[in-house]
Parts: sequence; C-alpha cells; structure tokens
Amino acid sequence: MQDKQRINTDLKWLIESPDFLSVAEVNLLRKQALLNAGELLQHAVVDSDDFRFESTHRLGVYFEQLWHHLIRSQSGLELLRYNQQVIIEKKTLGEFDSIIQQLSTQRTLHCELAVKFYLQIGHGQRMADWVGPNLRDRFDRKFLRLLNHQLALVSKPELQQWLQEESLVIDRAGLFTKGRLFYSMENYLQQSFEYPAEVEVNHLKGFWMTHPDFEEYKSLSNYDWYQLPRMYWLSEITAHDVESLGKVSQLSNNQLVKLVAMKEGKEMMRGFVVPDEWLERARQRVLTDE
Repeated sequence: MQDKQRINTDLKWLIESPDFLSVAEVNLLRKQALLNAGELLQHAVVDSDDFRFESTHRLGVYFEQLWHHLIRSQSGLELLRYNQQVIIEKKTLGEFDSIIQQLSTQRTLHCELAVKFYLQIGHGQRMADWVGPNLRDRFDRKFLRLLNHQLALVSKPELQQWLQEESLVIDRAGLFTKGRLFYSMENYLQQSFEYPAEVEVNHLKGFWMTHPDFEEYKSLSNYDWYQLPRMYWLSEITAHDVESLGKVSQLSNNQLVKLVAMKEGKEMMRGFVVPDEWLERARQRVLTDE
C-alpha cells in the first residue's frame, strides 16, 4: 500500500498540476468545467477505506487508480466503467480507460488517461525529438496512438452494436493528460525551452544529464540528492517522503536513474542521470523512422 500522505499529495497533484497536452481533443473534462477542484479535494479522503488501491509497480496503473478515486469522490459524476476491454468475436479492439456520466446533464464521456515523461534528445520542437526513459516510447508515436486509436475507439463502426449490447451511449471523448518534459541540464539552467506546439506552455519541467556532468554538478551544489522510485514520479517530494528515499552517494555509470534535489526539506529540481549507452541509443531512436 502506498503511504497515505503520499497518496494525498498525488491526488492534489492530479487536480492542480498543469495539463500536459494543449490540443483541442484533450483535457475535455477540465475544458468543460466538469472538474471542480475544491469539491474533488474535499471528498477525496484517503483515510477512509474507499480508495481502491491495488498493489502495482506500474506508474500508469497507479495514475489510473488515483483518477478513478477522484471521479468516485465527486457527487456530480458517476464512473460507469473503467479499464473496460472491448472484445468482439474473440478479438480485442481496445480498452476504455474510464466512462463517466455527468449526472446533471446525463452526458456520458469516454476519458482516456495518459501520464508521460519524455527527455529532449533532438532540438525539441518536434514530438519526435523526445523519448521516454525506456526508449520504447517516442512522443510522436504515443501521441498518434492516443488520438488515432485510443481516443477514436468509440467512433469505430464495429463498436456500435457492442455499445448497444452494453447499454452504453458515449456522447463525447477526450484525454486527461499529465506529465513532464526533461531538458538537457544546460537548457534547463538557462531556461531555454524548445518544445512541441502540442504541449501546454506551462508544462512541468525537469533536467537530464550524463553521469560525469552529474558528479561535477553534485560537487558544486549544496543540495541533498535522493533517488526517486517510479511511484514517486508524480507530485513534489516533501520532507515526509525523504524518510522513504535513498540518499545518493555514488551512482553506477551504467544506470539510468531519476533523482530529486532537496534543500531544507523542499524539492528544488528533479531529473534523470543517463549512461552513455542510453544516450547513444536515444539519439538513434530520434533519427529512425521506425
């Protein structure tokens, strides 16, 4: 079970942090004022037993659990379905992350969820310039899949009979997106940010640098550095969280790690330290069309 204070911080982050993507098809719930931040926070009480947390090592699954809890906590919304697979003639066509009904209007919305983290390897203005920590995920590929496959699921002709059989009517579809872009340390310190037009202007930002650069920067800074497990990648780290984190003394040069810099119990910055092999593969990933 996640620490309850940590869960509360992550719930608040889901509501108050900037959206990640800016295009018209996304963040539908926020743009239509269906998310009442005050009401969500007031009713999202994790000290009770109604937070349905299932143990997971996948950050996306944890993110979905937080979202579903927020929707259940809002009196004006009903979570009709979540993680609903669509199987027709023994073939899985896709999955609905969440199907939500607004009780005052009876409108039903298909809301896809995405929490993404990308490192700037190319110039930055193209989505293809950004890759995920595991290198399998490139921003442009994920974006197209979100819009053309996941978000378009409800419009597929073959789904209409399935929806009828499930007694579902979906009026609108949209994305709820959170995330962070990680810039080279030089660009981060200079606040020189080149990013795709599809990203919100006020998006969350971090840094990345190589192991030698980190060792040099660490020796010059007056921060305490801690390693961030994946389940701590969402909201800011607090003095309470530090007790659960490992303080960094020396890193192995072949590790890709996410770190946070703390000073007097406050988070100052966060980012990735990457090995040379990862960086070379990332550059190839940006260049390839595959």
